[in-house]
Amino acid sequence: MRRVLLTTTLIVSLGAAACSSSSSHATNLPTTNASTSTIGSTTTTTVPCNRPHAPGQFTQSFSFQGVPRTYQLYVPRVYTGTQNVPVVFNFHGSGSNALEQMAYGNFKPEADRDDFVIVAPDGQDPAARHFNLTNEPGLQNDVVMVGALLDHIEATLCVDTRRVYSTGMSDGGAMTSVLACVGFNRFAAFAAVAVIVNRSGCGGKHPIAISAYSGTADPIVPFNGGKVNCCGGSGVGSAPGAMAAWAAHNHCNPAYHDERLGTEVRKRTWSGCDAGSATVFYIIDGGGHTWPGSIPIAALGKTTQQLDASATIWQFFQAHPLRP
Repeated sequence: MRRVLLTTTLIVSLGAAACSSSSSHATNLPTTNASTSTIGSTTTTTVPCNRPHAPGQFTQSFSFQGVPRTYQLYVPRVYTGTQNVPVVFNFHGSGSNALEQMAYGNFKPEADRDDFVIVAPDGQDPAARHFNLTNEPGLQNDVVMVGALLDHIEATLCVDTRRVYSTGMSDGGAMTSVLACVGFNRFAAFAAVAVIVNRSGCGGKHPIAISAYSGTADPIVPFNGGKVNCCGGSGVGSAPGAMAAWAAHNHCNPAYHDERLGTEVRKRTWSGCDAGSATVFYIIDGGGHTWPGSIPIAALGKTTQQLDASATIWQFFQAHPLRP
């Protein structure tokens, strides 16, 4: 079990937030252009980096289309400001926020050990904070916002542009799925927790390294698809189906292999995939709408302690830098 210190207030708020996550915002992907990305492009430079920053966690903001947008930034103790380091974007669920997600999906031990920066953006609409992935009226396009935030991070810290990654919980898993669809020129690998989706044309012709984590007894988002148990009851496709679609995108062999990692955890993999790609699915038998290895929240179903999702996600990211 991860050593996460959370106050009672945070535990309660996470439970309420995750109960409201995976809303209709999380189930409707935007139309994507299979050959282009919607989040801009990065500029590679050989100029030595000199961008020092104090270590620790900070509440930050930047201006996007004239509106201040907030995010949590974690700079590890070993960051020197002279060496380019990886960046992990960590997206919260609907109704939650960046501060809570930094604690719930905690990557700080890995960041301090392996020297990477964590960026957790805040969504919009404080009444039901979420990421706008479907061009909702009155809200900014959060996919475009992420590209601008990445520009800002690259301009203010020493970033290894080949090692920028996306993960997230529930609505944050939907955001990660969208970035896999359209942000594959800037993000190297993806890990979606509690929600994973795929749409025809996702990823263009680019090989995608993607992993997902889903509970078979999720009380909010049905593992095998169907009506979401909140937020208007919108429909969602099955998690196994979405991962099979990602495997097909990566030209993997259709037959998968399930490896039993514990009484509650299966690791599903596909072989023969395109070079540079990977499709890995962690199935939590009896698991709920939760982040494996994190603090249990009874209202959301079982949280397995047989798998540390944060450590496993980081291992997956380490193995997959961005390919040309």
